[in-house]
Amino acid sequence: MKIIKLDYSTIFILLILLLCGYIRIGLIIMFIVLFHELGHVLVCLFFKYKISNITIYPFGGITKIEKDINTNPSKELILAFAGIFMQIILIFIVKLFSIHDYELFLKYNYSIMLFNLIPIIPLDGSIIVKSILNKFFSFKKSYVLYIIISIISVFLYVIINCKYSINNYLIIGIFIYKIYYSIKEYKFIYNKFLLERYLKKYKFNYISTKKGNLDILKLDTYQYFKEDEKIVSEAKKLEERFDKYKYF
Repeated sequence: MKIIKLDYSTIFILLILLLCGYIRIGLIIMFIVLFHELGHVLVCLFFKYKISNITIYPFGGITKIEKDINTNPSKELILAFAGIFMQIILIFIVKLFSIHDYELFLKYNYSIMLFNLIPIIPLDGSIIVKSILNKFFSFKKSYVLYIIISIISVFLYVIINCKYSINNYLIIGIFIYKIYYSIKEYKFIYNKFLLERYLKKYKFNYISTKKGNLDILKLDTYQYFKEDEKIVSEAKKLEERFDKYKYF
């Protein structure tokens, strides 16, 4: 399997740039995007996450990683910021070696950096927002807010970018598809989140005790539930949910 692959929309944009005589711009953007993704790759290696593939889109890249949903939100933040951090390092590298078209490089480097901070799925900005939400809210509520913020951000992106280009149409189309896919996968993701908690012995940094059901479970927090005059652990609650499926 190819680790790095170009999305069809990226190939289409590169062909247009080639035909219009702007292929140099396309190559500069590809170089910046690959360096950005290198940041994610290095963090994945540090945290020992398995990388499935890296897909290059017109707006940037997406590194698909095989990791638990129950990942520490702080690690998610580091992973999300890693690409932007590498772009900052790249500024100094390009300046140090006095590479040609430095001003043009700066323009696109800053553009890609700021673009990736927009909180729209699947951009780094959306991962940053989701990681912060997971520090304060339950996993379920954080996921719903993560989708709502992405939808609002897409509408704002459309309004701000009044003058559409082919590239913008492609980007908006990809955004809509990714948000739709995240909504479609909502139940699956949530059940996988619970199943991981049921099957794996995680080391949690925090312990919480309050009333509620499994919907209040937070990342990196072990939950105890207040029920009448007794305290029930999340392990017991998860057993009640999943043990009935043992013999099917």
